[in-house]
Amino acid sequence: MINIDNKAFEHMLVDKYKINQDPELAEVLIKEYSSHKIKNTTPSTSLESWISERSILATKNRHDTAHIFGLLGTGSRPGIEPTYICMNSFCWESILSGIDIRTAYKNTALFFQTDQEIVRVGFERKNHDFGERELCRVGLDLSIVINMTELTQNEIKVASDILNEDIHEQMIKNLKHHRAKYNT
Repeated sequence: MINIDNKAFEHMLVDKYKINQDPELAEVLIKEYSSHKIKNTTPSTSLESWISERSILATKNRHDTAHIFGLLGTGSRPGIEPTYICMNSFCWESILSGIDIRTAYKNTALFFQTDQEIVRVGFERKNHDFGERELCRVGLDLSIVINMTELTQNEIKVASDILNEDIHEQMIKNLKHHRAKYNT
């Protein structure tokens, strides 16, 4: 699925973001990069560079991840959702390293100086329209991007089990949606 046309598409997205730093487009770039790490493929050099610059900053300052990746500002997700996404990415990092989910909630709450219940609600929250754990999934994508590493088959299974869906299915839906929306 990743070929020269897709690399040109990624390059176009990065160029578009440089002109208009839109939070929705930033999320698209995160999901595009994450798909490469799930499928163990190579992104375009422009997408790799865009992600790398931000990942380096985010590993040094996890509290500012939403700002670093451009998820805040005009057109961003409403209210606390960007915070949930960032907390979820931190949670995923713990879970994928082998820590149980309750301990991941606890560690995330300590790091973000909040209550474990808030972390749990953000991680388990379902999209009211589709019944999917969208914020949890975007948190997974963000975690993958920050760490810039491919997922192992075991990590893919763990993520699929927690999300109660094959992560490849949502990834393909996202990629198709991005191409339908941004291919002009």
